Amino acid sequence: MAVRKIAKAKDVDGRSLEKGDTVATLLDNVTAKIADVAVESDDTAFVCLRPAHRPFSKGVWHPADQVQRIGRAKK
Repeated sequence: MAVRKIAKAKDVDGRSLEKGDTVATLLDNVTAKIADVAVESDDTAFVCLRPAHRPFSKGVWHPADQVQRIGRAKK
């Protein structure tokens, strides 16, 4: 499984996801910030999420199309 980091992915609604954006997962309704974005060799995009209540955790990888953006990262 070859994974490479990328700058952007798309959420369930087709909106752009970037590192630092706040999202909600569709399955378990967790609000989290994106820590990293990557794509697998079969073009499946993934986002590494850190829950808002655990900002120093390692994060959990979720398919990008299973999250919904609720806030943009501050630039």
